[in-house]
Amino acid sequence: MVRFSSILRNKAEKTGRTSSSKKKAQIRELRMSDLQVPDMDDIMESSAEDTEEFSDAFLADRYTEKVREHFNELVKKAKDIREKVKNNQEITHSPVLSVLHGVIDDDLVDQLYEYALLIPYHKGLPSHSVSVTLACLKVGGGMGYDIEKLLKLGLAAFLENVGMYQMPDHIVGKQGKLTAKDIAVIGKHPENSAEILRRLPEAFQWLADVAIQVHERWDGSGYPKGLKGDQISEFASIIGLIDTYIAMTRNRPHRTKYVQTEAVKAIIELGQGKFAPRVFKEFLDQISLFPVNTRVRLNNQAIGRVLSTDKAQPLRPTIELFYDGLGEKLKKPKIIRLSKNPLLHIVGAVDDKELP
Repeated sequence: MVRFSSILRNKAEKTGRTSSSKKKAQIRELRMSDLQVPDMDDIMESSAEDTEEFSDAFLADRYTEKVREHFNELVKKAKDIREKVKNNQEITHSPVLSVLHGVIDDDLVDQLYEYALLIPYHKGLPSHSVSVTLACLKVGGGMGYDIEKLLKLGLAAFLENVGMYQMPDHIVGKQGKLTAKDIAVIGKHPENSAEILRRLPEAFQWLADVAIQVHERWDGSGYPKGLKGDQISEFASIIGLIDTYIAMTRNRPHRTKYVQTEAVKAIIELGQGKFAPRVFKEFLDQISLFPVNTRVRLNNQAIGRVLSTDKAQPLRPTIELFYDGLGEKLKKPKIIRLSKNPLLHIVGAVDDKELP
């Protein structure tokens, strides 16, 4: 099997210093501390401008009813938890575990992860929590977790951010860059999450320990306790890395979102030493250089989006083309498998702003 980490290493050896100074400057500008504060957009609900067009027919043709039902049920459970926390009501773990058990039993983690990236993006912590949970399950599966351990990881990822629902309205609704005082308030959310989760039955007290460690870092640079190395739960390290990756692909008050490919590269540059080595390696092997929904340009100048990836051929995913080589938008999108078309290959990722 071709490993993603090996591909990046080989590519770097071949291309040397070919990346632009602008991109390097952007990556250096992105401090890991920026990524340790959750995006306030993740708490807000979506607006019309935050969605992109996908036909129901396309999604229905590609994903089974069971996939869509599981995804919608996960989002519903996340929204139920949000409302309970906001109304100071007790939350329960059982409904979430029930859905996660169905997802794992039906072997739908990979499909659901793809589906979560392909559907129209909606702001809101419930949807964010679902995406993080599914990505964590992918990494956990790659690390050889059995079903019991996967269920625990999924539940921890699903609930780790519940303290964010207690953030003051004047911060949640704030437009523009957060002040140092705002960030300090938000920085209390791990303790808030842990406090909420400690109200669960004794057998689930470990969830509070994971939640309070998600923003700790392997080198001791995290918070709230500055833990390092094996002092940090492996679950917390997985969730922290995935949370970081997804945060980078979304807009922030002080920067625009990263193209997914650039987000992966930035994590490689900035994240080494921040997360458990085993977790970091598996993240690179599970998350493709061209993740699902990444806009890409082919060597014939056609532009499309990644629909699915193949771990055996990670640089040759299935693409949905929507612009031809002349920059003309196709009347009907064309699906092409690069693994079946040896003359075509991806030459790079495309930012939305670069689209014709």
